[in-house]
Amino acid sequence: EWEFHLRSLSSIARDSNFAADPSSDPSLLDSVRRLCELCTREKSEDLIARIYPHLNKVFQRSVASASQNQASNCLLLLAILQFFLDHGDATLHDADPSLRTFFRTCLSREFADGVVAEATLEFLFLNKEKITKSFPTLLPQFFPLFLKLIAWNAEKLGNKFLKVFPGFFAPGSFIPLLPSTIDVP
Repeated sequence: EWEFHLRSLSSIARDSNFAADPSSDPSLLDSVRRLCELCTREKSEDLIARIYPHLNKVFQRSVASASQNQASNCLLLLAILQFFLDHGDATLHDADPSLRTFFRTCLSREFADGVVAEATLEFLFLNKEKITKSFPTLLPQFFPLFLKLIAWNAEKLGNKFLKVFPGFFAPGSFIPLLPSTIDVP
């Protein structure tokens, strides 16, 4: 099974037809998720090393693309970011620039999309400990963006936001962020 998903990922990573928009292939997101799950389950450094270059290339292409379907592009980027966080030590990939790129390029445009907002909050909740320990300034830096996200999606995602809310506060960020939290719905 993993060979099929690896072939699919590999062909999209090198196929110039998908260079402009890798997320246009609906099977890619499923392949990325399954390969990430397999790498986590099997703990195979060989498999991780084989997958990483393709994912990195697809990530860069997805960020650079002006995708027609931004939501699918954001979901694909989140799946790749999960791989980077889970296997960054094995691949020597620092996920911080990739996370910042996602927040600046994708989430800043798609914060009002309910699917993207929910997937982002689930991603942050799942990785809250990793992100706050490894990248303590990341979430506080993007706090205004997350306030916009919750303002647009408060009714549906209020409880999920509260689960990741403590991660937005780091030493030195509480006082500057306090006035913004007063206006949170």
